[in-house]
Amino acid sequence: MIDYHVHTLLCNHAEGTMESYVRRAVAIGLKEICFLDHLTMQPSESNLSMAPGEIPLYFQALQLLKQRYKDAINVKIGLEIDYNPSCIDFYQEIIKRYPFDVIGGGLHFPGDLNIVSRSSAWKQGNADPDYIFDLYLEHLKKMLDHNYFDVVCHLDIVKKFGWKPSRSLDAKFDQILSKIKTKHLTVEINTGGYSHPVQEAYPSFDIIKKCHEHGICITLGSDAHKPANVGQHYSKILPLLFSAGYHHLTTFTRRERSKISIT
Repeated sequence: MIDYHVHTLLCNHAEGTMESYVRRAVAIGLKEICFLDHLTMQPSESNLSMAPGEIPLYFQALQLLKQRYKDAINVKIGLEIDYNPSCIDFYQEIIKRYPFDVIGGGLHFPGDLNIVSRSSAWKQGNADPDYIFDLYLEHLKKMLDHNYFDVVCHLDIVKKFGWKPSRSLDAKFDQILSKIKTKHLTVEINTGGYSHPVQEAYPSFDIIKKCHEHGICITLGSDAHKPANVGQHYSKILPLLFSAGYHHLTTFTRRERSKISIT
Protein backbone atom coordinates (compact mmCIF):
# COMPACT_ATOMS: atom_id res chain seq x y z
CA MET A 1 0.00 0.00 0.00
CA ILE A 2 1.05 3.61 -0.55
CA ASP A 3 0.46 7.08 0.84
CA TYR A 4 1.03 9.70 -1.82
CA HIS A 5 0.19 12.84 0.13
CA VAL A 6 1.98 13.77 3.35
CA HIS A 7 3.24 17.14 4.57
CA THR A 8 6.12 18.47 6.65
CA LEU A 9 6.89 21.17 9.19
CA LEU A 10 7.94 23.44 6.35
CA CYS A 11 4.30 24.14 5.45
CA ASN A 12 3.87 25.80 8.88
CA HIS A 13 0.69 23.92 9.76
CA ALA A 14 1.97 20.34 10.17
CA GLU A 15 3.65 18.50 13.03
CA GLY A 16 6.56 16.10 13.32
CA THR A 17 9.87 15.54 11.58
CA MET A 18 10.08 14.18 8.05
CA GLU A 19 11.68 11.04 9.43
CA SER A 20 8.78 10.48 11.81
CA TYR A 21 6.40 10.28 8.82
CA VAL A 22 8.65 7.72 7.18
CA ARG A 23 8.90 5.67 10.36
CA ARG A 24 5.13 5.68 10.71
CA ALA A 25 4.74 4.52 7.12
CA VAL A 26 7.19 1.66 7.73
CA ALA A 27 5.43 0.72 10.96
CA ILE A 28 2.07 0.29 9.23
CA GLY A 29 3.55 -1.64 6.34
CA LEU A 30 3.42 0.84 3.48
CA LYS A 31 5.51 0.19 0.38
CA GLU A 32 5.80 3.84 -0.64
CA ILE A 33 5.37 7.23 0.95
CA CYS A 34 5.34 10.43 -1.08
CA PHE A 35 5.91 13.85 0.44
CA LEU A 36 3.70 16.39 -1.27
CA ASP A 37 4.24 19.53 0.71
CA HIS A 38 2.59 22.85 -0.10
CA LEU A 39 3.94 25.43 -2.49
CA THR A 40 1.43 28.27 -2.29
CA MET A 41 2.28 31.53 -4.02
CA GLN A 42 -0.60 33.39 -2.43
CA PRO A 43 0.73 36.49 -0.61
CA SER A 44 -2.07 36.52 1.96
CA GLU A 45 -1.51 32.84 2.75
CA SER A 46 2.30 32.63 2.82
CA ASN A 47 2.15 31.17 6.33
CA LEU A 48 0.48 28.03 4.93
CA SER A 49 3.34 26.94 2.71
CA MET A 50 7.05 26.47 2.53
CA ALA A 51 8.84 29.43 0.98
CA PRO A 52 10.42 28.92 -2.45
CA GLY A 53 13.83 29.39 -0.83
CA GLU A 54 13.16 26.35 1.37
CA ILE A 55 12.67 23.95 -1.53
CA PRO A 56 16.40 23.02 -1.71
CA LEU A 57 16.33 22.09 2.00
CA TYR A 58 13.12 20.11 1.50
CA PHE A 59 14.48 18.21 -1.47
CA GLN A 60 17.88 17.42 0.04
CA ALA A 61 16.43 16.33 3.39
CA LEU A 62 14.12 13.89 1.65
CA GLN A 63 16.94 12.60 -0.54
CA LEU A 64 18.81 11.67 2.63
CA LEU A 65 15.75 9.87 4.01
CA LYS A 66 15.26 8.12 0.68
CA GLN A 67 18.73 6.63 0.99
CA ARG A 68 18.51 5.91 4.71
CA TYR A 69 15.27 3.93 4.38
CA LYS A 70 15.77 2.43 0.92
CA ASP A 71 15.68 -1.11 2.27
CA ALA A 72 12.42 -0.53 4.16
CA ILE A 73 10.27 1.73 1.98
CA ASN A 74 10.34 3.81 -1.20
CA VAL A 75 10.40 7.49 -0.32
CA LYS A 76 9.14 9.70 -3.14
CA ILE A 77 9.45 13.47 -3.39
CA GLY A 78 6.86 15.84 -4.80
CA LEU A 79 5.05 19.13 -4.36
CA GLU A 80 1.43 20.14 -3.97
CA ILE A 81 1.37 23.32 -6.01
CA ASP A 82 -1.56 25.63 -5.44
CA TYR A 83 -3.10 26.99 -8.62
CA ASN A 84 -2.24 30.63 -9.19
CA PRO A 85 -2.48 31.73 -12.83
CA SER A 86 0.03 34.53 -12.33
CA CYS A 87 2.75 32.08 -11.20
CA ILE A 88 2.69 29.37 -13.86
CA ASP A 89 6.06 30.31 -15.37
CA PHE A 90 7.60 30.34 -11.89
CA TYR A 91 6.16 26.90 -11.17
CA GLN A 92 7.60 25.54 -14.39
CA GLU A 93 11.02 26.90 -13.49
CA ILE A 94 10.95 25.35 -10.00
CA ILE A 95 9.90 21.98 -11.40
CA LYS A 96 12.76 22.02 -13.92
CA ARG A 97 15.35 22.51 -11.20
CA TYR A 98 14.65 19.29 -9.29
CA PRO A 99 13.94 15.70 -10.34
CA PHE A 100 10.65 15.46 -8.47
CA ASP A 101 8.75 12.18 -8.61
CA VAL A 102 5.32 13.76 -8.86
CA ILE A 103 3.66 17.17 -8.91
CA GLY A 104 0.19 17.58 -7.50
CA GLY A 105 -2.15 20.36 -8.59
CA GLY A 106 -4.31 21.73 -5.81
CA LEU A 107 -6.94 24.46 -5.65
CA HIS A 108 -7.58 26.09 -2.28
CA PHE A 109 -8.07 29.74 -3.27
CA PRO A 110 -10.42 30.11 -6.24
CA GLY A 111 -10.72 33.81 -7.02
CA ASP A 112 -8.45 34.51 -4.00
CA LEU A 113 -11.14 33.10 -1.69
CA ASN A 114 -9.89 30.65 0.93
CA ILE A 115 -12.30 27.71 0.86
CA VAL A 116 -10.44 25.50 3.35
CA SER A 117 -9.78 27.75 6.34
CA ARG A 118 -11.70 27.04 9.54
CA SER A 119 -11.99 30.82 10.04
CA SER A 120 -13.44 31.52 6.60
CA ALA A 121 -16.93 32.81 5.88
CA TRP A 122 -17.42 29.63 3.84
CA LYS A 123 -16.79 27.48 6.90
CA GLN A 124 -19.18 29.61 8.97
CA GLY A 125 -21.96 29.19 6.40
CA ASN A 126 -21.90 32.87 5.43
CA ALA A 127 -21.47 32.30 1.69
CA ASP A 128 -23.79 31.14 -1.07
CA PRO A 129 -23.04 27.46 -1.85
CA ASP A 130 -24.11 27.77 -5.48
CA TYR A 131 -21.70 30.66 -6.00
CA ILE A 132 -18.79 28.98 -4.20
CA PHE A 133 -19.17 25.64 -5.99
CA ASP A 134 -19.42 27.39 -9.37
CA LEU A 135 -16.38 29.53 -8.55
CA TYR A 136 -14.38 26.46 -7.55
CA LEU A 137 -15.29 24.48 -10.67
CA GLU A 138 -14.60 27.47 -12.92
CA HIS A 139 -11.06 27.79 -11.54
CA LEU A 140 -10.54 24.03 -11.54
CA LYS A 141 -11.26 24.00 -15.28
CA LYS A 142 -8.75 26.82 -15.74
CA MET A 143 -6.15 24.91 -13.73
CA LEU A 144 -6.61 21.96 -16.09
CA ASP A 145 -5.56 24.15 -19.01
CA HIS A 146 -1.99 23.98 -17.68
CA ASN A 147 0.52 21.15 -17.84
CA TYR A 148 2.79 21.53 -14.82
CA PHE A 149 1.19 18.81 -12.67
CA ASP A 150 0.55 15.06 -12.81
CA VAL A 151 -2.13 14.54 -10.17
CA VAL A 152 -5.32 16.44 -9.40
CA CYS A 153 -5.42 16.68 -5.61
CA HIS A 154 -8.63 16.44 -3.53
CA LEU A 155 -10.85 17.03 -6.55
CA ASP A 156 -13.99 18.22 -4.72
CA ILE A 157 -12.44 19.79 -1.61
CA VAL A 158 -14.91 22.67 -1.93
CA LYS A 159 -17.35 20.44 -0.01
CA LYS A 160 -15.03 20.31 3.05
CA PHE A 161 -17.42 21.96 5.49
CA GLY A 162 -20.46 19.98 4.44
CA TRP A 163 -22.27 22.68 2.48
CA LYS A 164 -24.03 21.57 -0.72
CA PRO A 165 -25.21 23.39 -3.84
CA SER A 166 -28.94 23.60 -4.55
CA ARG A 167 -28.59 21.87 -7.93
CA SER A 168 -26.79 18.92 -9.44
CA LEU A 169 -23.26 19.54 -10.68
CA ASP A 170 -22.94 16.15 -12.40
CA ALA A 171 -22.67 17.66 -15.88
CA LYS A 172 -19.91 20.04 -14.82
CA PHE A 173 -17.96 17.29 -13.10
CA ASP A 174 -18.36 15.10 -16.20
CA GLN A 175 -16.77 17.87 -18.27
CA ILE A 176 -13.91 18.15 -15.81
CA LEU A 177 -13.34 14.40 -15.75
CA SER A 178 -13.35 14.26 -19.53
CA LYS A 179 -10.63 16.91 -19.55
CA ILE A 180 -8.63 15.03 -16.92
CA LYS A 181 -8.80 11.87 -19.02
CA THR A 182 -7.85 13.69 -22.23
CA LYS A 183 -4.78 15.12 -20.49
CA HIS A 184 -3.80 11.72 -19.01
CA LEU A 185 -3.84 13.08 -15.48
CA THR A 186 -4.28 11.01 -12.34
CA VAL A 187 -6.93 11.74 -9.72
CA GLU A 188 -5.95 11.57 -6.08
CA ILE A 189 -8.25 9.76 -3.66
CA ASN A 190 -7.68 11.81 -0.53
CA THR A 191 -8.85 10.29 2.76
CA GLY A 192 -8.34 13.50 4.73
CA GLY A 193 -12.00 14.36 4.17
CA TYR A 194 -13.05 11.69 6.65
CA SER A 195 -11.57 13.92 9.37
CA HIS A 196 -13.41 17.01 8.11
CA PRO A 197 -17.06 18.02 8.59
CA VAL A 198 -18.03 16.46 5.25
CA GLN A 199 -17.02 13.01 6.58
CA GLU A 200 -16.12 11.46 3.23
CA ALA A 201 -13.16 11.20 0.92
CA TYR A 202 -12.18 13.65 -1.79
CA PRO A 203 -13.64 13.03 -4.27
CA SER A 204 -16.98 11.50 -3.32
CA PHE A 205 -17.83 7.89 -4.12
CA ASP A 206 -20.08 9.03 -6.97
CA ILE A 207 -17.17 10.90 -8.56
CA ILE A 208 -14.83 7.95 -7.95
CA LYS A 209 -17.26 5.78 -9.91
CA LYS A 210 -17.34 8.38 -12.68
CA CYS A 211 -13.53 8.38 -12.72
CA HIS A 212 -13.58 4.64 -13.33
CA GLU A 213 -16.17 5.02 -16.08
CA HIS A 214 -13.89 7.59 -17.76
CA GLY A 215 -10.88 5.28 -17.45
CA ILE A 216 -9.01 7.68 -15.17
CA CYS A 217 -6.11 6.40 -13.08
CA ILE A 218 -6.12 7.06 -9.34
CA THR A 219 -3.60 7.32 -6.57
CA LEU A 220 -4.18 7.35 -2.80
CA GLY A 221 -3.12 9.77 -0.08
CA SER A 222 -3.97 10.64 3.50
CA ASP A 223 -3.07 14.36 3.40
CA ALA A 224 -1.33 13.69 6.70
CA HIS A 225 -0.24 16.77 8.62
CA LYS A 226 1.13 14.72 11.50
CA PRO A 227 2.80 11.29 11.53
CA ALA A 228 -0.11 9.51 13.20
CA ASN A 229 -2.31 10.38 10.21
CA VAL A 230 -0.21 8.54 7.63
CA GLY A 231 -2.46 5.95 5.98
CA GLN A 232 -5.50 7.26 7.86
CA HIS A 233 -8.99 6.00 6.99
CA TYR A 234 -7.76 3.45 4.45
CA SER A 235 -10.07 0.82 5.89
CA LYS A 236 -12.99 3.06 4.89
CA ILE A 237 -11.88 3.92 1.37
CA LEU A 238 -10.43 0.66 0.07
CA PRO A 239 -13.77 -1.20 -0.09
CA LEU A 240 -15.21 1.77 -2.00
CA LEU A 241 -12.37 1.67 -4.53
CA PHE A 242 -12.98 -2.03 -5.15
CA SER A 243 -16.71 -1.38 -5.40
CA ALA A 244 -16.09 1.33 -8.00
CA GLY A 245 -14.08 -1.17 -10.06
CA TYR A 246 -10.52 -0.16 -9.19
CA HIS A 247 -7.87 -2.81 -8.58
CA HIS A 248 -4.72 -0.74 -9.11
CA LEU A 249 -3.22 2.50 -7.84
CA THR A 250 -0.86 4.80 -9.70
CA THR A 251 2.66 5.50 -8.48
CA PHE A 252 5.30 7.85 -9.90
CA THR A 253 9.06 7.91 -10.38
CA ARG A 254 10.59 11.01 -11.95
CA ARG A 255 7.06 11.87 -13.09
CA GLU A 256 6.60 8.61 -14.97
CA ARG A 257 3.51 6.59 -14.05
CA SER A 258 3.47 2.98 -12.89
CA LYS A 259 0.76 0.95 -11.20
CA ILE A 260 0.54 -1.39 -8.26
CA SER A 261 -2.24 -3.67 -7.07
CA ILE A 262 -4.50 -2.48 -4.31
CA THR A 263 -3.71 -4.73 -1.37
